Amino acid sequence: MKRNLLFAAVLFLVSVYSYSQLSWKWMHPTPQGNTLRYTKMFSATDWVAVGYGGTFMKTTNAGVNWYITHDAAGVKTTSQTSLYNAHFFNMTTGIVCGSSGQIYRTTNGGLNFDSIPSGVTATLYGIHFVDANTGYIGGSSGTVLKSTDAGATWSALTTGTTYTINNIFALNNRVYCPTSTSSILLTSYDGGVNWFKDTTAATANSLYDVAFKDSLNGIVSGATATVRRTTDAGLTWTPYTTLTSTSFWSILYNSNTWYLSGSSNYVYRSTNDGVSWDSLQFMGNQYYTSTYYYLDRNGTNMLTGGLYGLLNSTTNTGANWTAHNYLGYSSTLNDIWCSSMNGKVIAVGSVAPTPFLVSTNGGVNWIYDIGTGITTALNGLKMVNANVGYASGSSGKMFKTTNGGMNWDSVSFVGATSTLYCTDFISVDTGWACGSSGTVYKTVNGGLNWALQTTGTTSTLYRMDMVNALTGYIIGSSGACRKTTDGGTTWTAQTSNYSSTLYWINMIDVNSGYLAGIGGTLRRTTNGGANWDTVVTPISASQYSISFPTMNTGYVVGSAGYTYRTSNGGTSWEIKNSGASTLNAVFAKGYDSAFVAGSGAIVQKYYNGLVGRITWHNLVPEKYTLEQNYPNPFNPVTTIKFGLPKTANVTLKVYDILGREVSILFNNVPLNAGTVVYNFDGTDLASGVYFYSLIVNNTKIDTKRMVLLK
Repeated sequence: MKRNLLFAAVLFLVSVYSYSQLSWKWMHPTPQGNTLRYTKMFSATDWVAVGYGGTFMKTTNAGVNWYITHDAAGVKTTSQTSLYNAHFFNMTTGIVCGSSGQIYRTTNGGLNFDSIPSGVTATLYGIHFVDANTGYIGGSSGTVLKSTDAGATWSALTTGTTYTINNIFALNNRVYCPTSTSSILLTSYDGGVNWFKDTTAATANSLYDVAFKDSLNGIVSGATATVRRTTDAGLTWTPYTTLTSTSFWSILYNSNTWYLSGSSNYVYRSTNDGVSWDSLQFMGNQYYTSTYYYLDRNGTNMLTGGLYGLLNSTTNTGANWTAHNYLGYSSTLNDIWCSSMNGKVIAVGSVAPTPFLVSTNGGVNWIYDIGTGITTALNGLKMVNANVGYASGSSGKMFKTTNGGMNWDSVSFVGATSTLYCTDFISVDTGWACGSSGTVYKTVNGGLNWALQTTGTTSTLYRMDMVNALTGYIIGSSGACRKTTDGGTTWTAQTSNYSSTLYWINMIDVNSGYLAGIGGTLRRTTNGGANWDTVVTPISASQYSISFPTMNTGYVVGSAGYTYRTSNGGTSWEIKNSGASTLNAVFAKGYDSAFVAGSGAIVQKYYNGLVGRITWHNLVPEKYTLEQNYPNPFNPVTTIKFGLPKTANVTLKVYDILGREVSILFNNVPLNAGTVVYNFDGTDLASGVYFYSLIVNNTKIDTKRMVLLK
């Protein structure tokens, strides 16, 4: 939802943020863009937040600076863990839970998270502690877990249902679980031994949260303005009918006041147990807003968090609010270009509010209103030089800039109605565009006129790369790959060595280049496409974009935020998950210089590539191996190397001398056969003896001893 503004040109300056183990720096949104599902205020200045993509963030100065990591659920490559809830006892100790039955615990303020076995694979949505020791977790498939030792261990309770439990609340021995089934509140009155299906209303709505202020009085909330009150411990429920038709995701009772969160603009408040409600607008100084999932209060201070990493705080109980997340664009970005790492950056995508996102200083701040009035979703971007560029999109639409992306004019495209996925120009006048149904168009006068070319295919063409006026390539669905040597007058089919969808092609010259697509497909040619040879990569996941400045140096990005890069033509790869969601485009200037863009309005910049580096080599051993770390002893960085004779799910953990897990380097990560080198950083550990174990497909391969001396 867009906020009404009193000014036309909108720029937001990025504050200073501290990133932990993040080689990809968030440029938009900032400080990070993953959805936040939990916030906690311990004081006016000390806060924590938890969310999707394994996100944990904390501040000790009221949001001026943030410590951010996306490894709260372990290091990820092709998959990510959505953390749906958390409970922090203090700024040092907390527990997070999320997808696939995953529970993690930190005792050092989020510097490290240890995996806690749950014994289940259900998605875990809610967590609540009755006291310092006793806590409950609820999740999908009727899952309820209980801990009596401050979350160190968890045991499953039998609920007798398969309902999705969206949250959980406990008061003494009473346990309340809001479910997605028929407004049912799953309830236990004896600490989880016996369970009852209590109906809160005749209308079947999903319930998202429940809270009690004492043994009798409570509120339940859910979808489509579902808010109901009980005064008899949940035996009967009375609906409220005066609230807006929004979903309420969380309930807070604090300082004799009830709060409801879920709206894009307001927190709802009641000081008379829900007899009446008023609204607190929390927008603050932000440009865009969306769903907020959680609210916490400490004294007169409150903090709320939600989609796109949105964070808002108040110091005067809601009279005034400050936005800590800068979001000017709220949808999917499909392509990106930069003049330099500190210069002009242009990204294109869906209309939210326009299809253009532009920065003039490497993403430090952004202009959000370029292209106002343009309602075309854009898929491809080609900047011919610093001033002239073209963008293509839906309904055969094309736009042109002659001033470095600051203004865009519609290009006449007579007869073109199909979606255009890519455009490529070799000069300001001569260019091509490709799209659905095998469509290719050509212009020789800067887009004034376009001629339809015959490609010989009806496949959707997602990408093209014209090397010069004569030679170029197109790729697309069903492994389509065609080449022209006469400027597109004829297109000759090539064998791409793949039959599924190809998304991107990057030619270095007329003979040499790469293409990529679904299922970890990366192919290379050095003979003009006569042969496309397989380049083995560390991960068999869909590759949506590649960028190779040279034949040796390049990046590959794709689903679930994964990235990897090479400096030797694919002989070895450095693996790094960006911590974001799906990445649709990458634009590299060099080995240490790249921008990525994707869903959720993501723009990230690559920097500081040495921290926590993982390198995969295409050297396949005969058997599983775990080598001795080097150097050993070390301070504070050492190298751990292991070999995989075949594709496997890999776990690599570090333990202290007492056998306690202190670091998870890989957590059941799928890797292709090869040799992996991990640069382990022990900065946050004390001097002493440690052990590291390699576990492959749930079988321990080996354990080695290492010594950290500081």
